[in-house]
Amino acid sequence: MKKLLKAVHRRLGRPSPARAGAVLAVLAAAGLMLVALLGPQRLVWAASFAMSLITLAALALVWREARQARLEARASAERAEVTYRRILAAFEVERLAAERRRAGTDRAA
Repeated sequence: MKKLLKAVHRRLGRPSPARAGAVLAVLAAAGLMLVALLGPQRLVWAASFAMSLITLAALALVWREARQARLEARASAERAEVTYRRILAAFEVERLAAERRRAGTDRAA
């Protein structure tokens, strides 16, 4: 079964996890509808409960990924700000050095 799934994954061009999740969600919803139409009430309840748990787990995963992305973006922005401040400090040091050189040549003249 695992080999079959890997072959299908390769054949489909290695879809992203989000796309694969979306397709699986549609298939699961179709399966739930089929169970609802043809299955007994207990099976419908169990399938619905399982789908609810899967949905909650997916939401938790998405929330964690979004949080991680926000943290990475914040860290990147902080690194960019530090780099920007270092560049500005280097320009300021160069400007002050140029002023000192000019002041030294003015006194010598």
